[in-house]
Amino acid sequence: MPSSYAAAAAGSSSRKPNRTSSAAAPTLRPPAPSPSPAPAPLAVNPSVISDSDPSSYSSSSADEADFAASDSATASVVSAYLSVAGEGADLSKVGIFLSSAARRRSPPCLICFDPIRPSDPVWSCSSSCFAILHLPCIQSWAHQSASGPAVPCPTWGCPKCRFAYPKSEIPSSYVCFCSKTIDPAPDPWILPHSCGDVCGRRLDANLDSGCEHTCLLLCHPGPCPPCPAVVPKATCFCGVHREPRRCAHQRYSCGGKCNKRLSCGLHHCPVDCHDGPCPPCAVLGSHKCECGEILEEKLCSERIFQCKRECGGMLDCGKHKCERGCHGGKCGECPLRGRRTCPCGKKNYPRLECDAEAATCGSTCEKVLGCGRHRCPERCHRGPCDGTCRLVVTKACRCGGLKKEVPCYQELTCERKCQRLRNCGRHACKRRCCAGDCPPCSETCDKKLRCGNHKCLSPCHRGACSPCPLMKTISCACGKTCFEVEFGSLWD
Repeated sequence: MPSSYAAAAAGSSSRKPNRTSSAAAPTLRPPAPSPSPAPAPLAVNPSVISDSDPSSYSSSSADEADFAASDSATASVVSAYLSVAGEGADLSKVGIFLSSAARRRSPPCLICFDPIRPSDPVWSCSSSCFAILHLPCIQSWAHQSASGPAVPCPTWGCPKCRFAYPKSEIPSSYVCFCSKTIDPAPDPWILPHSCGDVCGRRLDANLDSGCEHTCLLLCHPGPCPPCPAVVPKATCFCGVHREPRRCAHQRYSCGGKCNKRLSCGLHHCPVDCHDGPCPPCAVLGSHKCECGEILEEKLCSERIFQCKRECGGMLDCGKHKCERGCHGGKCGECPLRGRRTCPCGKKNYPRLECDAEAATCGSTCEKVLGCGRHRCPERCHRGPCDGTCRLVVTKACRCGGLKKEVPCYQELTCERKCQRLRNCGRHACKRRCCAGDCPPCSETCDKKLRCGNHKCLSPCHRGACSPCPLMKTISCACGKTCFEVEFGSLWD
């Protein structure tokens, strides 16, 4: 007899006095349930459930039947959606969210810790944790995270998984889980915060299989299940085998050797059928450097290498040697042959032998000098220009107190002493022609310390001096125990 009926029978017997009767008291029995095939229970890993775990919230014994019915319905929906052997484990996370949504009553918000009621506007993380939070709480959280204490931040993170959202994705309205309905009205016959329509989200949101199908479940929290559609001819990674497979698992390994031609063009991939590019060729062999002078044992993928020698080959002019490092192919044309210019670059010599020197043009050089403001006044010449610009200009000294005409390369200073205070606030700078970047004070502080016996030996500074660092031996009243302390600690 179930516990509820036993309790009812016990309560009625305690309220009525015992009577002797030849007729036996009728026994209350629950109606026999109609036989129906029980769906296979959904395998749920308890370690996966975090704050969305319904078992973390206490429930009365009267709700156990409802919980069992919701779990049975969830398992039935999941097994009917994807009932292929070996692929049912892919629905464990979806089943957890569906079962949790059916069981929960008022889970707490992770920001304010208040219960989330079916009528409260919420926001759901769409990255990986799918946490459900109060809409006002996440809006305040996002604005505070994006503003930052000092420098504004371009992103804000989910309070649970810390996924970074851009500022443009700060939630502004209350939408259902599938984002099709704004301000979904609470309905006791559908999941809270759901619109009740077909989800319709793309199933390839977290896959790279190229699936173009949509979710057929009703608007639900958490991730969408893997695509159950069947692809008639799914190709393995190496492209040899084809077989019918589920759309979510159409990319698979056949277990045979990949055997694709490697990038070296000489050997084939020895790895089992795999996703992505093949590894570099690992066949060992003896290979020459690009100039052909050095022979080394290297991997086939590293067979093209350069030695540290200079090429030294003869250029096509027959007069100069190649100054490049180790290289393949011909050394090329002589860079000194053909079109060249005079030293200042104003006159062109279109046909000049590589061993002939370009003549000067006789005009003014006009290359920019080292000062960066004036140009070379000499005639076209070979070699660098004179580094000292001798053009007379009007300059101001560093402190701005004197202006005078001097050669451009010469620095102008005056004899005026700076009267600005240094960082100590007591002594003047007194440097000659100071530009305003006064150095720290180099004087000694020399103030009397708190101990009254010594003076501060630190550089002149602002504020109070440090405690006296000198040591003093003190003893207890009887004189048996002695130890050394700093003079400054006697006053602290």
